[in-house]
Amino acid sequence: MKRVTVVFLLVALVAPPALAAEGGSEEHGGDTLTTVFKWINFLTVFGALGWLLRKPMRDFFTGERAAIQAAINEGREASRQAEQRMAEIEQRLGRLDQEVEALRQEAAANAAAEQQRIREAARREAERILATARAEIESTSRAARLELRAYAARLAVNLAEQRIQQRLTAETHAALFDTFVRGLASPQAGGSA
Repeated sequence: MKRVTVVFLLVALVAPPALAAEGGSEEHGGDTLTTVFKWINFLTVFGALGWLLRKPMRDFFTGERAAIQAAINEGREASRQAEQRMAEIEQRLGRLDQEVEALRQEAAANAAAEQQRIREAARREAERILATARAEIESTSRAARLELRAYAARLAVNLAEQRIQQRLTAETHAALFDTFVRGLASPQAGGSA
């Protein structure tokens, strides 16, 4: 609303001298007077305009100055943060070789530990397989011994049977039978007495 009023005042003050200049006068003295009035009008209009616009212009320029100052401060802060980040990045880059070396050492230690773990697991597996093989050999060996004993017993019985059959004649058979019968009769006689 203030600006509309200012524009209206400006038009009201500038319009009459401009219209008077168009009409113009033929007299040379009037021309000087017109020029003086034009300058007075000019100074009045721009003085009034300056007086009316001094506060809005002051507020405008103060706001602009504050905005520029805030932008400068933001720029300085951004620059400071960028420098700080740059310093951090440079430090990290400086430590990068150390970090890479530490990672290599850690990887080597992990590889050695894994290799040791695999060797230990392989040793335990070999011991387990060896123990299983020994147990199986022992079991097979026992079974073979038992089978061998059984075979030897059968063979001994067969051999004894063949020898007995070769030595046993009818007379030996009768003598053995008589001895057996007497042996049966003796315990009965001892039991009844």
